[in-house]
Amino acid sequence: DLTGDWSSDVCSSDLDLSGNGDVFLYDTIIYLPSMNQCEKLSNFIKVFLNTDEIKFLEHQKDRVYKELIPNLRKVSNTVILDKSISKNIVVSSVKFKFYFDRETSIILKLNVVYGEFEFNIFDSIKNKFIYRDTKKEEEVLNLLKNLSIERIDNSNIFTFYKEDEYIFDFFKNNINILQDIGEVFYSEKFKGIVSLDKNKFNVDVRRGKENYFNFRYSVSNISEEEFYNILKSFKDNKKYYRLENGEFIDLEEIQNKELLRVIDTLSEEKINTNEVEFNTNKAIYANFKLNKLFGDFNGSNLLKDITKKLENISYSKILVPNDLKAELRDYQISGLKWFNDLYSLGFGGILGDEMGLGKTIQAISFILSNKGSKSLIVAPTSLIYNWRDEFLKFAPNLKVAIVNGSKKSRCELIKNIDKYDVILTTYNLLRIDILLYDKIYFDICFLDEAQYIKNPLAKNTKACKKINAKSKFALTGTPMENNLMELWSIFDFIMPGFLYSKDRFNSRYNRTLDEDEVIIKELQMLISPFILRRLKKDVLNELPDKIEKVISIDMTREQKKVYASYVKYVNDIIEDKVQNDEFNKSKIEILSYITKLRQICLDPSLVMENYTGGSGKFEALMEILNDMIENNHKVLIFSQFTSVLSKIKELLNANNLSYYYIDGSIKSSKRQELVNKFNNDLTNIFLISLKAGGTGLNLTSA
Repeated sequence: DLTGDWSSDVCSSDLDLSGNGDVFLYDTIIYLPSMNQCEKLSNFIKVFLNTDEIKFLEHQKDRVYKELIPNLRKVSNTVILDKSISKNIVVSSVKFKFYFDRETSIILKLNVVYGEFEFNIFDSIKNKFIYRDTKKEEEVLNLLKNLSIERIDNSNIFTFYKEDEYIFDFFKNNINILQDIGEVFYSEKFKGIVSLDKNKFNVDVRRGKENYFNFRYSVSNISEEEFYNILKSFKDNKKYYRLENGEFIDLEEIQNKELLRVIDTLSEEKINTNEVEFNTNKAIYANFKLNKLFGDFNGSNLLKDITKKLENISYSKILVPNDLKAELRDYQISGLKWFNDLYSLGFGGILGDEMGLGKTIQAISFILSNKGSKSLIVAPTSLIYNWRDEFLKFAPNLKVAIVNGSKKSRCELIKNIDKYDVILTTYNLLRIDILLYDKIYFDICFLDEAQYIKNPLAKNTKACKKINAKSKFALTGTPMENNLMELWSIFDFIMPGFLYSKDRFNSRYNRTLDEDEVIIKELQMLISPFILRRLKKDVLNELPDKIEKVISIDMTREQKKVYASYVKYVNDIIEDKVQNDEFNKSKIEILSYITKLRQICLDPSLVMENYTGGSGKFEALMEILNDMIENNHKVLIFSQFTSVLSKIKELLNANNLSYYYIDGSIKSSKRQELVNKFNNDLTNIFLISLKAGGTGLNLTSA
């Protein structure tokens, strides 16, 4: 009957059909056991073919327990034991326990557990016969070997035969492999991966020299020298630090990073004592971080006082100087308070208000509110006369000098600097004259359009950073345009060292948000007290209404023909180049075609000689201008193309309309003169190229 159980646990046979002991007949059933079963069955079959009972002598007892019964259990699940025998036998599934400890190196002891008995995997229990799961035990031993944990000679302990980096990675990422098959234990001498315990830190903040605090700390369970090594490993962006006792500190673990980053952030370039000296400009950051980590600590009130002062940016009209010839809006009064708070603490800052919100008037109000102070203002060449006129308009009592003449006149003026409250100069002239300012100490220094120093390697930037002043401020609507190093360069002017050296800042912060968002948030926390930026939408209720009206203009018939013809011409060129694999996909080539199309939209005569088909935009412009002038409105006309402005000039001349004109060829002194005339006389139209008029021209009358 071949449908029977071929791998039956029946252990005897009436007939060996094959003569080799691998096919058996029992009653009417033929059995085909596996080769493994045949090997285990053969000896028993040979014995029981001749007898139904076997007796053992007393001295054979151990062999019965150790060999016979285990072998029978491998052959059959139906092995019946008398109570007198079973009381000395332990039959149980195996469990594993892993014990990590440290002697001269990290060691592991592997214990097995059968029932109530636990012992080393290489040992046994006396007076008990434990039927062990040798297969599982062997699997675990092989697993340890694959994990590079190997037995020391013939002892009952294991150790790692790998370098520290592998061992750290094992305890951080692979210890779960052992936890999945058993229990893992650590000794008092070795805990695997440990964390810095903030409860073991003793923290103290005290007043230091001048504008500095002393931050002292100690860690009760780690020596001072070893803690410096931990900090150094952290600063070097290492993943871990191995303590002297063999344990590892995971330097990427969140709490460890936070503790070490605070100390690193507050410190200067090197740390070689347990006392860190940090400038009061980091007080807000220190107050927030130290309180978050350690709760209340010695000296916390010192930091809280500065924090309250800087975070309370509200306005009070009492601050506004009585002799200021202007009515400040509420947000501008807040800006004035912000300036004064930073100045009183010896800090600097960046006023980054959006263009048009009055950065200049806020700066002038601040200077005026600190009578007796000496101020230096560095501005682009095109803006220094605008600054002079703003001072004359809003703070006529201040004595202002422009250092913008010949070398001799500049030297003479700087030599008599005590006669003035405010000195105005340009970036280029400051670079040339920087040695003349070497021994002059200003109370206040402003850089207008401070993006001029965003390149830390530029000569103008280096010159500005040599200025001596109690408080330095930057005015810019774009504190950062392309990367964080631009921000660093401005901060390196207003508060040198606040954002560390260029190299340290670059390696620590100049990365993408995806790389480490925590780092970016830390930087925001550091700099936020020293940047005041408001957008027009933020203070909309304080600004006069502005109405924008977009007028779509159709091209003339002839203009459309020219446009369509040029589009076809461009398409033919591109198609031909693509077919010949010659098309240059660079931005320059593409933009050159787009620029021509833009010019045709304005007026085809800009790109074509003898064109007489008119321009839809110019026709609409003249209609709008005539309407505006009839209603006595002043109008500003901007264009990127000076050739367009020249065409408009021809139209205005033909219609007897007066205008003023500024492009890059007009000197800065002349520009301000034209601006003043336009704001005060009856001329209604001002033509301005975008490049020349993009910054600093106060054309408020239009």
